[in-house]
Amino acid sequence: MDVIDIQEGVEKAVDALLADRLALLCGAGLSMAAPSSVPSAAALAWKAKQKYDATHGASRPQLADSIDDQAEFFFQRGELANVYLKSYIDHDAFAGVPNDGHLAAADLLLTGGIGTAVSTNVDTLIEAAGNLLFGHIGAGVSRDQVAALPANRSPLLKIHGCWSNPNGTVWAAGQVAAEPIHTRLAESAAWLTQRLLDRDLVIVGYWTDWDYLNQVLEQALAAVNPSRIIVIDPCDTAAFETKAKALFDLGQRATGGFFHVKESGAVFLNHLRVEFSRSMLRQILHSGAASFEAQSGAAPAAAWLEPSSTDAQTLWRIRRDLEGAMPNEPAKGHQPVEEPLLGMTLLQLQAAGAAPEDICWNLGGSRIRVLRSINRPLHEVEAAYAREIAPVVAPEFVIVVGAEALTLPASIARGGGTGSIVRGSPTKWRSRPDAVAELGL
Repeated sequence: MDVIDIQEGVEKAVDALLADRLALLCGAGLSMAAPSSVPSAAALAWKAKQKYDATHGASRPQLADSIDDQAEFFFQRGELANVYLKSYIDHDAFAGVPNDGHLAAADLLLTGGIGTAVSTNVDTLIEAAGNLLFGHIGAGVSRDQVAALPANRSPLLKIHGCWSNPNGTVWAAGQVAAEPIHTRLAESAAWLTQRLLDRDLVIVGYWTDWDYLNQVLEQALAAVNPSRIIVIDPCDTAAFETKAKALFDLGQRATGGFFHVKESGAVFLNHLRVEFSRSMLRQILHSGAASFEAQSGAAPAAAWLEPSSTDAQTLWRIRRDLEGAMPNEPAKGHQPVEEPLLGMTLLQLQAAGAAPEDICWNLGGSRIRVLRSINRPLHEVEAAYAREIAPVVAPEFVIVVGAEALTLPASIARGGGTGSIVRGSPTKWRSRPDAVAELGL
């Protein structure tokens, strides 16, 4: 197991992503990171014990300290769902705000950059993050649910269940040998064997104080043969073999290397999302370099070919604009848009002196946003975005690359006469040819 820094780890993960080889395994540590701050198993067990012991006092033996023993106690009594989960586990315990790691996982699942994800968490924070990114995560707790997803939808297998259905979650060792959990886990293991074959697997936030979950995961991964494994965890590398034997054995089977990055899972995934976004934008810029040089007679400056932003959310918004996502649509692609006119427009803005400002370009005090919308009338694009941004923060110009500015009849154009699509709004919507002429690009 080789220790590498976060930059090298992200580079390996980006390479796997762009080659359609990236898979993700995430555990409790991901959701325990701020601001999600989902409680650990030990914290849940302590609260359950306090409530149980206070309720029954000396009339009954005290409840065990560990959550494994607590859950097994109630399971054997036939009271796991209707007593323990209903009365002693806080139903709001798994709610929270998605952190950067959840947002990154959701974004990369929606784009298809992560081909398969497996979570040992019962919370719905990755799904909630997907909603914030205008997308629906294809999550399921069984092989049948995830296998039924559309072919272009990356699945998230929640191997221990989901808190949206507490009765179907796995808490006790006894459940693993009992139906319907036993069959569900066996079928999931067979599905994972195929989905993770020869894939590069990033493992984040796995460490858990739920001892029996290690056994469940070992069963699920027993026959999996990945290409490369990158473990993200701040723990000491020497402790990994004893702390997570199943994952260590899995790493030993990896043919492309077994690596450890000593970092938080949320931090790593956010870096991965940033570098993926920058790679996408960089390739768009480079796609316009030859056209820019042919048009201007000079090669673009090297700095113009490099994205400036390092903020994940800003880069995501820019990706959506340049991909052509409409308002309330997620970014959906993980392969670059090969359109020289789009890249050339961005280079021409910089050649004219424009500087990046959030998702826009500032040229002489005017903010300019660049959108991609192929083969659509410009006025239809403007109408679709009419309510997306409040006028007080709207840019002065929006350049819609690929749209056509149609001449509208007097009955449609405002102000009478045969006008262009320009409206009386604060923002001037322009096709690429009109913007080049008006802005002197």
